[in-house]
Amino acid sequence: MVVVGAGPAGATAAAALAARGVPTLLLDRARFPRDKPCGGGARHGLLRRFPGLAAWLAGRVDLHEIRRVHMESPSGAAVVAELDAPLYLTFRRLEFDAALVDRARNAGARVVEGARVVELQRGPDGATVRCYDGRAFSAALVIGADGVNGVVARAAGLTRGFPDRALAVDTMEETPLSGLAPARADTIYVAYGWRGWPGYGYVFPKRHHVDAGVGFLLPFFRGLSGGAYACHAQFLDEARARGAVRGRSHREHFKAYRLPLGGPLARTVGDRVIVCGDAGGFVNAYTGEGIYYAMVTGEHAAATAAGALAAGDASAAALAGYETRWRAEIGEELADSVRIQRRLFGHPRLADAIIGAAARDRRLCRLFALVALGEAPLRRHRLEVAWRCGLAMLRRRLRPAPALGPPPPPAGR
Repeated sequence: MVVVGAGPAGATAAAALAARGVPTLLLDRARFPRDKPCGGGARHGLLRRFPGLAAWLAGRVDLHEIRRVHMESPSGAAVVAELDAPLYLTFRRLEFDAALVDRARNAGARVVEGARVVELQRGPDGATVRCYDGRAFSAALVIGADGVNGVVARAAGLTRGFPDRALAVDTMEETPLSGLAPARADTIYVAYGWRGWPGYGYVFPKRHHVDAGVGFLLPFFRGLSGGAYACHAQFLDEARARGAVRGRSHREHFKAYRLPLGGPLARTVGDRVIVCGDAGGFVNAYTGEGIYYAMVTGEHAAATAAGALAAGDASAAALAGYETRWRAEIGEELADSVRIQRRLFGHPRLADAIIGAAARDRRLCRLFALVALGEAPLRRHRLEVAWRCGLAMLRRRLRPAPALGPPPPPAGR
């Protein structure tokens, strides 16, 4: 078995396969520990979804719990959200990804670093991936977890590449707290529709660092003047003026990266191929979170692949159970996230209405939070959300709003 890409999706798949006794080769172009452009956060439910993960990460990764979210709308209105339990975990991808690779290695997977895959070939007897340096690795089946720019999904004919309308550009700056610090260590700051633009700005506290940046859909981002860093620095200047951060931007820590926000690919399996994580478009289009979905799809890919190998059938039809698995667990949630994103990012003024409504209705605030955390399906509560929003907007005309809470913000990739 060959897994291409050792990020959270690939490392999770490799660990699950090796634990089932499947000989597994995990390839990545980088050498770990390696940094990865990302906001560095995931829903706190990640630890519940993957029992034993917390124990493995302890002492290896500085996990930081987020209990509050400070959210601002384009008009400058601000609200704070908090639930009874922690909302998010933040961490450095440098540590987190290396810990997951070590977990796969500990389970029995063979890890090959510095292996940049550039080609996939499939035949009746198996599949072969070829690397930039000429090395080739063959197996009965390949799991593609090689990211938004991955080779596997393209070579398998599952995509021609994500269209511009389905991509966002996010910036990030992970700076030590001595140089840039959040106002509160337990609180994420998010400015939805920042400057009235279709996107957001964010500040994520971590144990010893802060991660901050902006995110916009690619077509809009291309029209911005001054370049990515100028926009990024402008957001941090304004966040400092509002008291959300202390210190200054450090350009040496700045990075920009692409994020798929159009939902999963129409097909995520082919003959002898399964794709998961960012490579398959498994990112919450509303919150920007991808790590949770990467690990979920990585685990489902491993279970499906192990079954196919045992049956001696790696055809697309035999692998179709993978799509049944991920759709049952996260399909509805991801589809709803695309609908929310298109409305919210396409109409920044809607952020004002949503925040205003949530600030007047504690139950509505909680529903938004639970939807963003994947704890409540939007479709099941759609009518309630609609009438509560309408009632809250009516109340808004009659009296000022209290400071209650909005939904949590993007958790970042």
